[in-house]
Amino acid sequence: MSVTNAVYSSITLLQQGVIGVIGDISSSWTSLSALMSSTLGIPQCSFTANAIALSDKSQYKYFFRTIPTQVIIADVMLEFASKEGWKKLGVLYTDDPLGQQFYQRTIIQAGTMDIRITQHQPISVTEEEDSLNSALTNLTESGARIIMVAANPSSKIMIQARQLGLINNDYVWLLMGDTSEDLQKQIDIYNKNHTDHQINYATDFQGLFMFDSWLALYGYPPFEAFLDKWATLNPEALAYSCMMVMAKGFGKLIQDSNNQTDQLLKLASGSLGDQLLPPIFNINYVGPEGPMVYDQNGDLTTG
Repeated sequence: MSVTNAVYSSITLLQQGVIGVIGDISSSWTSLSALMSSTLGIPQCSFTANAIALSDKSQYKYFFRTIPTQVIIADVMLEFASKEGWKKLGVLYTDDPLGQQFYQRTIIQAGTMDIRITQHQPISVTEEEDSLNSALTNLTESGARIIMVAANPSSKIMIQARQLGLINNDYVWLLMGDTSEDLQKQIDIYNKNHTDHQINYATDFQGLFMFDSWLALYGYPPFEAFLDKWATLNPEALAYSCMMVMAKGFGKLIQDSNNQTDQLLKLASGSLGDQLLPPIFNINYVGPEGPMVYDQNGDLTTG
């Protein structure tokens, strides 16, 4: 389906007076339909769109989803640090929606795990060398030795940290996403331009832990067999959690009303407005992937 067809389908659907939308199949197409549904005050739930931009409530006010975003990786990093007995961490993040949400979630979750964030440092998305050096220096001079990095990609940051002597036995780096291939590529580029100070990928980069969500294990026979079986299933089941959360949310909204008939009429006519924002769908529903608990952005708080 082309983008034009996707937009046409969304407009046609919304013109039919629906009270909720489930979809779309990708983040790019979802962003188009979610803009329209939010403009009209219609809640929309996606089970596949994980783009961090969709968390922006200034544009996607009525949008929520049943799939975690990359921000949830902060939980895994903190859990890992806790099990290792590391109680003081620093956070380095890009000053963009993903980085900001990652830092905010880190602060909240760290407080529940008796972990102290000793220093946080935002960096420009352009990763200019001077500002990056300053950010790394500020972090390490604060005493941070276990450092969480939320930047994509983080390869240039790691190379710069190595140049500052920060990749050694005194530091641990917790990276968001698997950047091993990109790091190797950036090192090759660096070595071509710096013949006097070569970097050895295998020996110079120790103490790096990469955290990612792997949804594909191609080449692993059980996974390949699973994919073959999955391809034969009815894709409508993928939207099950969205359907149940919406249905139960609508039901609770009507049930809790003093005038249920009037509330039902308002729901049908699309005049409930801000009563249909994502928090209304926190109804303690547990779907196939676990509890459907949302934050103020309509993103899952567990995953």
